[in-house]
Amino acid sequence: MNETYTETQKAAKRERLAEGGFVAAVFCFAFLWAACQPFDVSPDERMRYEIVQYLCEYGRLPHGGDPLLRNEIWGISYAFNPIISYMLSAVFVKAAGFFTSNGAALIVAARMVNVLFTAGTALLTLKIGKRLLPHPACWLFAVLVAFLPGFLFVGSYVNNDAMALFSAAWICYSWVRYLTEGWSVKNCLWLGVGLSLCLLSYYNAYGWVLVSFLFFSFTALFCEGKKWNFSFWLRRGLIVAAVTALLAGWWFLRNALLYHGDFLGMKTSSQFAQQFAQEEFKPSNRLTPKRQGYSVWGMLWIHPGTWQHNWIVTVLVSFVGTFGYMTVFMPYTLSKLYWLLFLCGGAGVLLTPRIFGFRKTYTWKSQVLVGETPMSITSTGVVKEWDKLRIFHTAMLLAAAIPPVLLLQYSWASDFQAQGRYLLP
Repeated sequence: MNETYTETQKAAKRERLAEGGFVAAVFCFAFLWAACQPFDVSPDERMRYEIVQYLCEYGRLPHGGDPLLRNEIWGISYAFNPIISYMLSAVFVKAAGFFTSNGAALIVAARMVNVLFTAGTALLTLKIGKRLLPHPACWLFAVLVAFLPGFLFVGSYVNNDAMALFSAAWICYSWVRYLTEGWSVKNCLWLGVGLSLCLLSYYNAYGWVLVSFLFFSFTALFCEGKKWNFSFWLRRGLIVAAVTALLAGWWFLRNALLYHGDFLGMKTSSQFAQQFAQEEFKPSNRLTPKRQGYSVWGMLWIHPGTWQHNWIVTVLVSFVGTFGYMTVFMPYTLSKLYWLLFLCGGAGVLLTPRIFGFRKTYTWKSQVLVGETPMSITSTGVVKEWDKLRIFHTAMLLAAAIPPVLLLQYSWASDFQAQGRYLLP
């Protein structure tokens, strides 16, 4: 018995070492990429880093339309968006400033926040896989996420995307914890923290907030011992809401006060763009597919001269990994192999519809003896029960569908973009 216990301890230790090695490998890869990548060869890194510099120099949160930050082309700044990631980068830059004044070193210090978010996402992904999947499938799942080139790319420069991915993984892990532990107070706190991180990251990840509300509501109301468990939903929901309001509410309250009720800052950002952007980049003058008379379906096949493919293929390829300002493409064979794997896996999921929905069905039989004779009557019935695993699968499918819908609408009506990184959440 002692020998068996010792072997179990050794196996657990090896597993912990493997987990630590995996996360360390992701961290080192992202760090080396961040350390060697030139400045401002990634999407809008200069505009983002200017906010970090502003925070370091002035020690206060900026107005999104501050002339010191306002881009001369677009007429706005990224300070209209949540800037928590940049605030953390400013802390790293200030700390590094005690040891060096080298500009390149300070840029790497600012990027370290996203390096850490990337390593943290890898850890959460592995934890999700180990709770949902058998060994070694959990490792395959974690590797496919954490070593996706596009995922590692957003961890190598200053942006909000890495935080958005980390928050998505955190929320997903809180859902997975619920499957085995229920909505305990601890898991409600987990979900509240994840929602806060998401709200303070990037708008393309906000689908996780909506779907979390639906997932929590369905499971709390119908999967906690009795149908329509409103009191339980309210008690636990107040915990989630309180944590979210405490950690993230301040930003939206500030926006409402600063931008005259515009708590997201998006309307005010558009107004500044209309006033200060160069003529061809003003919202009213942008030549969007919608203004050109294209339908959403027609937009998918637009093939601008600056891209090597039409919109939909460019999105798919850049989701796997396209670098720089959408100018450095991987070998297409690699992108095709990734999408072959994704499509086969997706087909396997979608061709198994029984894993989706809200309820599962039980069939039962009973036998009743008639008098003293050996005759019996067999009756059959069907009982439907709310199934949290099916609800989880449905929520995951919905969470995966929302970012493409948002990107389609944004590209068609607002700003023609074909960047697959917007789909990463």
